[in-house]
Amino acid sequence: MTTVKATPETEVERLLCCILPGTEWENHLYCVGGYVRDQLMGLDSKDLDLVVDLEGAAEAFCQRLHEIWPHCTTGPHQLGVHYPIWHIGFCRDIRIEDQTYHVKGAELDVADTQQESFPDDESRQRVTRFGTLEQDARRRDFTVNQLMRCCTTGKTVDPSGRGQQDIRDSVLRCHPDVDPRQVFRDDPLRMLRMHRFTVKYNWHPTVEVENAVAKEAHRIKIVSGERVRDELVKMTQTGNFANAIDYMHHTGLLAYILPEVDILTTVDQGTRHHSEGNAFQHTLLLLSKVDPTTVACFVALLHDTGKLATQERDGDHVRFHGHEEASGVIAGAVMRRLRFDNQTVDKVTFIVSNHMRAHHSKDWNSRAVRRFVRDMGDDLEAVLHQTEHDGQSSYGADGQPKPNIIPRLRRRIEEQLVIPIRQKPILGGQAVMDILGCSPGPRVGTAQRWLQEHVDQAACLGHEASAEEATVWLREEYDEGAADDGV
Repeated sequence: MTTVKATPETEVERLLCCILPGTEWENHLYCVGGYVRDQLMGLDSKDLDLVVDLEGAAEAFCQRLHEIWPHCTTGPHQLGVHYPIWHIGFCRDIRIEDQTYHVKGAELDVADTQQESFPDDESRQRVTRFGTLEQDARRRDFTVNQLMRCCTTGKTVDPSGRGQQDIRDSVLRCHPDVDPRQVFRDDPLRMLRMHRFTVKYNWHPTVEVENAVAKEAHRIKIVSGERVRDELVKMTQTGNFANAIDYMHHTGLLAYILPEVDILTTVDQGTRHHSEGNAFQHTLLLLSKVDPTTVACFVALLHDTGKLATQERDGDHVRFHGHEEASGVIAGAVMRRLRFDNQTVDKVTFIVSNHMRAHHSKDWNSRAVRRFVRDMGDDLEAVLHQTEHDGQSSYGADGQPKPNIIPRLRRRIEEQLVIPIRQKPILGGQAVMDILGCSPGPRVGTAQRWLQEHVDQAACLGHEASAEEATVWLREEYDEGAADDGV
């Protein structure tokens, strides 16, 4: 086994090696899956999954651990009804004679070895029953994830005979006795996992695996939005999200999970402002530049999805007037379909809808700069980053990126921040109603916006207005008719 640093999980293995000999679980308990794979690759892993090739032994094993160390372990509980897995955690380190096992924080998922079937074509719901070690391995997606390690001897078991070599060769293949199409037909989420492994580890699926994905891609529709979301988020964390999106387009999977992005390959942008290629190629270029965070990646991914609906041609010139608003609507719909939380949906939608606004900043006066900062609020930095990377991913007819306008805008913002930019109206709604003698309604908001313009004008002249001054302005200078006309 490749040497890895000690973790609570590796300490659990050391503990098991000590306590298993002479018990009914000796030579029957195995570490499995990604935990073994990652350790053979020299990586840390916290996902410690165990299988027992004795029927009903998973529950008995967890209960026995808790009986021996009731104050060091959490109470065992079953995670699933149709696919029974027993969970137990360690809340304290364990000492046996003169040995301390630093297992605090480790979490174990333990199951009997299984064989499974998927009787319903419209569901990922599996039916399981007890199986052999070999059957348990064959139900797993790829040979690199079928590896096991005996907790008694520490010996690695390679049921397919290819898993360890495939790790060394960076190859993704299914068990040689299993049809890859059946692997993905049974559980279509495995197709997304294949793409994630490809970009995370720079692995190369076999031709048979790629062909199987192309033929079974339509099956991804039975996977819930939450599960698709989770896999996509994991892809963003690899730092290779652009490659993941491009590869999913290549295999045909993207057309089923994100058709709004896949169709961008058909959106010609012309060469005057986008000689880098069509809208999909531009999106990939942008994705390669942004930070590997969920918000930044999904903003970049969806920022131009409204271009198809807003495309206008004037000879060789292609325009997309209002595409940012259209993209914002689409982005919101996509994020909700993927079951993102409301805060993330709102944030991505807002940034996408405003990603073009700063492109016009060279013509702004100081009040416009202050208005922009106020309107962007807490998302100011995210909008600036998106705008900057978007510009650097847009190539003119000369093949060069557009001039970077953001550094100058940042300097202008910094100059304006000498006098703080108010996010809230200088006078509250009740104060405005008292001064104007009006009831709640649109008149209040109109007056507050008029006041904000005066506050900004004063700030541009180096003066920070007070609430008292705002009260005087509203009483003596406010022209409601002019304010309604936008003055």
